[in-house]
Amino acid sequence: MDFSRLAITEIKRNPTRTVVGVITCALAAMIVVLLRVVPEGYNVGVALPERTFSGGDILIFPAQAPLSSSESHMLVWRNWHGSDWQSHLLYYFPDTGTNGYLAEEGCAGWRGMVPREVMDRIMGIPNVKKVSPYRSLPCVVTTDRGTTMAFLRGFDLEGHPIEPYLTQNAERHPAFTQKDALEVIVPSLGRLFSDLGIGDVVRITVPKVLVYHSGSPGGLVPQLAVDWDGSQEFQFTVSQKYAIQVGEEVDVTAPRPDGGPPPTIPVYWERPEVLVSMEVFERIIGKLSPEFAGSGTGSFKLDFPTYQLAVTVDRSSKLRETTRLIREALGPDFGVYAVAEARGYHTSHVVMPPDLHDVYSGLIIGFAAVVVAGNIYITVVQQKRKLGLFRVVGATSSNIIQYILTLVAYVSASGSLYGVLAGNALYLITLIGSDLTLREWFIQALGDFGKIMGLSVGLSLAIGFGIAWWASRLSCAEVLSRE
Repeated sequence: MDFSRLAITEIKRNPTRTVVGVITCALAAMIVVLLRVVPEGYNVGVALPERTFSGGDILIFPAQAPLSSSESHMLVWRNWHGSDWQSHLLYYFPDTGTNGYLAEEGCAGWRGMVPREVMDRIMGIPNVKKVSPYRSLPCVVTTDRGTTMAFLRGFDLEGHPIEPYLTQNAERHPAFTQKDALEVIVPSLGRLFSDLGIGDVVRITVPKVLVYHSGSPGGLVPQLAVDWDGSQEFQFTVSQKYAIQVGEEVDVTAPRPDGGPPPTIPVYWERPEVLVSMEVFERIIGKLSPEFAGSGTGSFKLDFPTYQLAVTVDRSSKLRETTRLIREALGPDFGVYAVAEARGYHTSHVVMPPDLHDVYSGLIIGFAAVVVAGNIYITVVQQKRKLGLFRVVGATSSNIIQYILTLVAYVSASGSLYGVLAGNALYLITLIGSDLTLREWFIQALGDFGKIMGLSVGLSLAIGFGIAWWASRLSCAEVLSRE
C-alpha cells in the first residue's frame, strides 16, 4: 500500500481540513517575496527634480546624523553654524537652522568636507557611479531693474539632465553654448529673475573665498568664509531659465463657482541659484583667490572644501542598500541620505533594514509551519480510527510516519508554491517603474523559490515529525478501544 498516495487522496477528498494551512503558507510566502520590495530602492522617477537640482541620488552632509534603532552611542544636539549658500541642507531639513542637529559627542560636526578624502572611502562601494561636490558662493545679481542677493553655483551638467526643467526650447537655447563661456542660467521665478529674458546681460558680484580652520571636538576642521572687500563684478549673458517643480498644492484662494474641488497649483523649489558651468566657476574662484586656481588636473574639485556631496548611482533599485553602505563607510560624523528619503518620500511606508530580511522571512515562514503542523495534528486526532484500521491491515510505524509527513509536506509545499507565484507576479510590477532588469527579477524569483520552499517544507516536516512520531506509537488496540 502506497501511504504517500493515500495521504494525497485523503487531502483531495477532504480539502476543508487543510485549506487553512494552505492559505497560511501562501500568505507567508507572498509576504516574504514582497518584503524584498521595501529595502531595494526607489522608482526611477521618485524625487527626480530634487535629484537633478542637487546633482545626484544620494546626498552627503558633514552633519545631521540619521537616527537608527541600532545606534549605540550617545547623540547630542548641536547648534548649526552654517549658511544657506553652503548646501541644500535647509531645504531637506528646514528645522536644522533653528533646532540644530544630532551628532555624537566626539564628532567634528558642521565643517567643510574635502571631496578627495570622502571619495577615497566610498568609490569602491558597489553601485556608486560618480561623486560631485556642491560648489556655491553668495553673490549680488544686478540688472537694469535693481539688485538682489543670490547664490552663484557651478553646475555639473554630467549629472541628471537639466533640460526637462528649462523654460525655453533646449535645442534653440542650450544650457551653455560653451563650457567656458560667461553664460548663466537663472531661475524663472523670483524678484528680478522673472523679468529676465534669453540674451539679457546681468552683472554678478562675487566675493573672495577664504579657507580657514576652526576648532571642534574632532580637532581642527576646514571652513569656508567670504570676503566682500575683495569682491569683483563679472558680466554674464542669460542663456536659459529654469523652473524646478517639486509638487503641487491646493489653491485655496481660487474661486469655485461650480462647487467642485479647488484647483491645484505647481510648487517650485524657490532657491535663488544662478547656474554657471563648473569651468567658469573655478575660473572665477581662481581669479578672486589665486591660491585656489585650478591646475587643469581637477585638483580644485577634489581638494577644495565643500559642504555637500552628491552621489550618482548606477541603479535606483539598489539605492537604499547603497545609502546604507556609504553610511557605514563614512561613520557617524556624516549625514548620508537618499534624496527621496531626505525629501520625505519614506514616510509613506515602513522601511525595513535589508539585513533583517532573512530574519523576518524565517519568523514568518516559521509561524506558517506551526499553523500547518497544528492543522495536521487536529486532522490526525480526528482520524485515530483510520490509523487503527491502518494497523489492522498491517501498517508499520514507518508507514504511519510516512502518511502524516506526506500530509504536512503536501499542504506546506502547495501553499508556498501558490504564494511564491503570486508574490513574484506582484513583484514583477516593479519592473515598470524601476531599472530592475527582467534577468535580475528572474534570478531573484528563482532564489526566493528555493529559499521559501526549502524553509517552509523543512520547518513543517521538522515540526510534523513530532506529531508523526506520536501517532506511530499508538497501538491498534489502544486506538480502536477508545473509538
